[in-house]
Amino acid sequence: MYENISEGFGMSSLFLFTIGPVQQFISQARKTQDLYAGSFLLSYLTFIGLEEIIEKYGVSNVIYPDLENQPFLEWHNLKVYGSKDGAVFNIDLPTIPNRFVALIPEIEEKNIAELAEGIKRKIKNEWNNMVKKILHEFSLIDNLYSSKGKTNFQELVTNQTKDFPEIYWVAIPLKKDGKEIYIEDFYEFFEKSLIDEEVKKYGEKNVKSLLYHFAYSALERAMGVRKNVREFEQTEEYGYKCKVCGVKEGVIKAGIGGLEVGKYISKKENICIRCFTKRAIDKYLSKEISEIFKDYTFPSTAEIAALSFKKRMLNSEKGKRIYEAYLDKLKEVIKEERVFKTVLVKPLKNLEKYFTDNLFNIEGEWLFEENLTVKNFEEELGVKVNDREVEILKRRLKELTGLQEVGEPNPYYGIILFDGDNMGKWLSGHFLPHMMHAMKYEKIKINKEIRKEFEMSLKNGILSPISHFLISQALKNYSIKFVRKIVEEEHLGKVVYAGGDDILAFVNVEELFDVMRKLRASFSGNVRVENDEIEVDWENTSGFVRYNGEDVFTLGEKATASCGVVIAHYKDPLQKVLGKLRAVEKKAKEHNGKDSFAISLLRRSGEERIAVSKWRINGGDILEKLKELSIVFSGNDEISVSDKVIYVLKEEFKQLKDTDNLVPFDLAREEIKRVIRRSIGEKDDKEKKEKVERVVNSFIEVFESYGGDIDNFLNLISISAFVGKGVK
Repeated sequence: MYENISEGFGMSSLFLFTIGPVQQFISQARKTQDLYAGSFLLSYLTFIGLEEIIEKYGVSNVIYPDLENQPFLEWHNLKVYGSKDGAVFNIDLPTIPNRFVALIPEIEEKNIAELAEGIKRKIKNEWNNMVKKILHEFSLIDNLYSSKGKTNFQELVTNQTKDFPEIYWVAIPLKKDGKEIYIEDFYEFFEKSLIDEEVKKYGEKNVKSLLYHFAYSALERAMGVRKNVREFEQTEEYGYKCKVCGVKEGVIKAGIGGLEVGKYISKKENICIRCFTKRAIDKYLSKEISEIFKDYTFPSTAEIAALSFKKRMLNSEKGKRIYEAYLDKLKEVIKEERVFKTVLVKPLKNLEKYFTDNLFNIEGEWLFEENLTVKNFEEELGVKVNDREVEILKRRLKELTGLQEVGEPNPYYGIILFDGDNMGKWLSGHFLPHMMHAMKYEKIKINKEIRKEFEMSLKNGILSPISHFLISQALKNYSIKFVRKIVEEEHLGKVVYAGGDDILAFVNVEELFDVMRKLRASFSGNVRVENDEIEVDWENTSGFVRYNGEDVFTLGEKATASCGVVIAHYKDPLQKVLGKLRAVEKKAKEHNGKDSFAISLLRRSGEERIAVSKWRINGGDILEKLKELSIVFSGNDEISVSDKVIYVLKEEFKQLKDTDNLVPFDLAREEIKRVIRRSIGEKDDKEKKEKVERVVNSFIEVFESYGGDIDNFLNLISISAFVGKGVK
């Protein structure tokens, strides 16, 4: 493959295609189902466009993303060459980013434009077909009317769906006026001195190898210019606005056609056609892609929050029996089998083994007593129940939460937004010298001449088709081989999307620190796999991870990433949480050269604590320390610390802080020792005394990592305590 892309280079064009809007479309979500569906839809439609490239020119012409072993490609191959209903592993995971780069064997402007228009037409047709079939599924066709009154059904559908998706493309032909382009052709894109400097560094005789480097950089610049020229068509909207996007008129509500209160709409919602199509996308995908999407459910924030509670409950024989009794009563109260099915959700991967055909997994919302109300049953399920039935349910639930080994569910969950640092520079070749381990990659089978050129391009940071492919492959390996395994198989969480370096995932609070550590370490290959479990191993700096008998290629130890995290109550509006998530991710990106994480703890009371940190400081793994402290704060360890020490330290440090919020190390160190030791109490046993000192030192190490920044230190240990103790 690597040699093939070098052949006929001068008779090709670099082609960049993107769809959107990404952030706006995905974040317009009231439910986690909306969030996931928006992510999946963009990934799916991008691949529908990619199919045009694959069918015309072949898979190897796609440079980014790497399509090898991609679920969508496997689905495509089954559709074209085999059974349409064949099983595809991970088909429900959006791993295709919303853009692709291809080297196409076209140089004529007319042919390139026809290709782009063909891709655009295919995507738009797929979207329109999806809208039509979903509306038909719920018998909404001919039953929708704008409050304007005169708008007919077809006009209404067109007005509400025509501006999605936004599509942009640019191309750089590698031949101009019948001749292959030369380095001077890029003077219109870049300063002459910059190009001359690169030529001098790389060597005059190898100047042809620079063409791809500058062509791709020019391509990205051209796309930036293209996106600044946005098509905009004013449309008038009337009546109540959509409860999801707040832009279009909410013309769809329960009771119209065959749409009833339940999974796809609540009693109080009015939704526009575009947002309803997004929410009900599983109805289309189950018929067009895979049976896996039939009755597909994405866990709610309440479900994510309740996961650790469910695990404790299912590990208790008595807890399991009480849960079964609660289920039976809930089914009796709901009465209708059809409605009862809407409160059932597919158990997450980590809990699948506990559920059998006779033991159902109910949505986490119904395991919080506050939701067992007459009003909630009617609004969420369209079911009328009486006070007596609700009281019986509450008593059954209290029997369950009253078990010492089970306890109450924690109403807080974590959401992670993870993003590789400086990916623009990685993809433009700037960090190629950090990828010298690629020369040891056994899968690169190229002749000596190309291999020599490849090595030179790595050393000098000059992007080539091969190095571009390898960056794409490393990002693909991360998203497909590591992300879902970490979040869903090894821990209590659910991935929303994993598009290369860009990850969005929900995680149960108890497992938050472990998931964050593993995601960051896996990105740079600083992990090992033992007994089929991913373990953080900062000593593995080879750039490869031995996994299932093969060496998995990664970007290597110099690749960094930043992460925003919000810990929120499951009843907090999702759009508010997503807005906060983007803000804290930005804080992480702006912190001291990136490679950081930022966590926002949003308490139900309105109080917020924000802590920002590098992943590692002076070789110390900060999240590992925070996890150790969370265990100490939990009260479940032989050495425990009360969270009251946080307030004691805060008061003590008030008098010691200077104008820069700093406290002298020596004073702070001694004060931390005194307060923590007093909280733990005296221990007679030598082993316990040593453990006390380890705990004290962990507090001091976290403090010293921040150069005496007291507020950040206190916020970090407050979050650690919250994770450890949950909410009493």
